[in-house]
Amino acid sequence: MAKMRNRIATLLVATAVTVGIGSGTAVAAPRLTYTDSYYQDGQSLTVYLYADGDYAGYVNWNADPVGSTPGDALRAHDGGADGWGVKGTVFNANVHREASTQGQPSPYTTAWKTGDLVEGQRLTFNACLVKGSEEVCTGYTHRVYS
Repeated sequence: MAKMRNRIATLLVATAVTVGIGSGTAVAAPRLTYTDSYYQDGQSLTVYLYADGDYAGYVNWNADPVGSTPGDALRAHDGGADGWGVKGTVFNANVHREASTQGQPSPYTTAWKTGDLVEGQRLTFNACLVKGSEEVCTGYTHRVYS
């Protein structure tokens, strides 16, 4: 009888450990809020991202060169050590440009993603927090220009 109790106890402990290993707690995506700041007559934009109210980073589109800052350029900055990266995208039918900090330790700023574009093209702008295949984004409501 004692052997049977020991076997049952061992089985219960092994089951509890196995279940515990496989059932990690899921972490919900943060609530994304943002502020936007247009410049260069509304052609350029910086969007500052906040995860659950805490500063997370920014995405910046620069239409025209200013000093050492290139034009037609996109970059992302992750300023929050929260496990989420920052990704920015600008696109239209002819252009797709993306900058992402995903996989880099925070703080991290990407290099400018550049390439000369035809002047005056309207581009759709999106900024996201990214983790693995998850994205929490501002949506495609911002417009910028080349």
